[in-house]
Amino acid sequence: MHKTQKGQKLTTALGLAAIIFALLCTAACGSSSVSSAKGGMNVVVVSGQAKVRSGGGATPIAEGQEAVIAAGDQLVADEAEVKLLLADGSLLHLSPDTTLQVVALSAEGATKLSQLKGKLKVEAASPLLTVKISTAASDAFVLKTMRFTATPGVRDTTFQLWIDGVNALLSVEAGRVNVTNDARTATVPAGSEVKAIPGGELLISPMGAPGEPTAVAAETTAAIPTVTPDLSRPSPTAAPTATVAPNYLYSAPGLLGPADGSDFKGDETILLIWATPMPLSEDEWYEIQLWREGDVPHRVVQWVKEGTWKVEPQYYPGRYQWRVLIVRGQEGRKERELSPPSQTWGFGWLSPSAPAPAAPTSPPVSGVPVDLTVYLRGTNNAQGFVTLGGEQVEAGTIYTEGGYVYGDVAVRIGDTVYHFDKPKPAPGEPEQLPPPYRMEFKFLDPLANVTKGQPGFNPQKAQFWVGELDCDSAGSPDTPYKIEMTLYAGDEMRKHTTVNFLVADDPSCGGEEKEPEEGGGGEKPPVRP
Repeated sequence: MHKTQKGQKLTTALGLAAIIFALLCTAACGSSSVSSAKGGMNVVVVSGQAKVRSGGGATPIAEGQEAVIAAGDQLVADEAEVKLLLADGSLLHLSPDTTLQVVALSAEGATKLSQLKGKLKVEAASPLLTVKISTAASDAFVLKTMRFTATPGVRDTTFQLWIDGVNALLSVEAGRVNVTNDARTATVPAGSEVKAIPGGELLISPMGAPGEPTAVAAETTAAIPTVTPDLSRPSPTAAPTATVAPNYLYSAPGLLGPADGSDFKGDETILLIWATPMPLSEDEWYEIQLWREGDVPHRVVQWVKEGTWKVEPQYYPGRYQWRVLIVRGQEGRKERELSPPSQTWGFGWLSPSAPAPAAPTSPPVSGVPVDLTVYLRGTNNAQGFVTLGGEQVEAGTIYTEGGYVYGDVAVRIGDTVYHFDKPKPAPGEPEQLPPPYRMEFKFLDPLANVTKGQPGFNPQKAQFWVGELDCDSAGSPDTPYKIEMTLYAGDEMRKHTTVNFLVADDPSCGGEEKEPEEGGGGEKPPVRP
């Protein structure tokens, strides 16, 4: 009988170990479908017994069992502590009478939880987990709310979070935690305690230290010295303290990962992550700007509501720079920038080395049809560009005061299109227009007079840049601005296009002046700050 009980215990232990190993392998092996069932996420009860409340019912999960949770589900520990293992390897310790609600999940593993009551200990395996607490209290007949969030700043971060009446309390045991309370944000190192109070107050003090805690000022991104959060490897870049500029509603988003300068192989997933301290309104978005190094800057690639975006396969391979800002817009049209841009970070998506392709032969000149398709970049629509074709193009009001005018041209020669803005050239495709072809651009005086910066162009890559529009550049519809572009084959003019466009008035223009940074030689436009 004694041997039988020992065998049963061993079998149970081995079964639990197998489940945990399988779940950890799912996360480590890069499965993008954290759980295809219900569009949710797998969890394993390591110890204790939990309940999953979903759709009005409650399902018990015993020690060693696995369950799938989805947004809206609640995880409950009743009378004993429960230890849960998440798909990314993070451990949650729920004290008795603790309830968590799943707020959001993503296919890349980002998880947002709401702590409704009780005490929680988190051993975070990655910075993809966010825990929030929302409470309200009346002070002198005024209702004050608290929207507190805690997100690990690095891997292997351990912290405890509990609700004391209407306040949120946090202690950091290892790593560091990015916290927010309404307009106040801070990065809290190990050995520190935090108290968040309805109304926005955020107090930080060393663990167990006597005396008054340090209050975090409103509208700041850091209360204490911080370093760049690291998702994959150390980064030398420090996160600066920033305040909200007078013409903005929000401070610049703080980038979390991947670390600046990271390199990835072709089969690796690249997930851009940034801090999301405040919930966005229905017409507010995080605008992701991504551009190839050495190319024209600040291309808008996506608007999203969450603080993550997976780099799409179309951008493989190359070295890129990226940044994020908060914008307001409807139906794909940007109305206003609500924050300054974040820091600009870079990463490399590297391809295996391959032999250089043979140089293509020059295309014929005489009797070959040619055509031009113009891409004007930095426009005021959601895509950030417009596509134009024809001899005399009336583009309409496509820029706003303060916008940056630049673009490129796709050149068709016979049956071949040369467009150097494409993420990946076709095999054997040249890096520039083959001789004897070249593009020339002319920016007429009225346009040059209302832009800051040094206009220029690259004749072989058919790229051009004009500069930043002044705050008084909105003019009459009868006098549009003009850019002339001409394709030459040697000295022979083959195609000519004139683009006319108007500039809209921007009442918010006229705040702090932005000086463009130095350009990288003559082959790319100056970069806006």
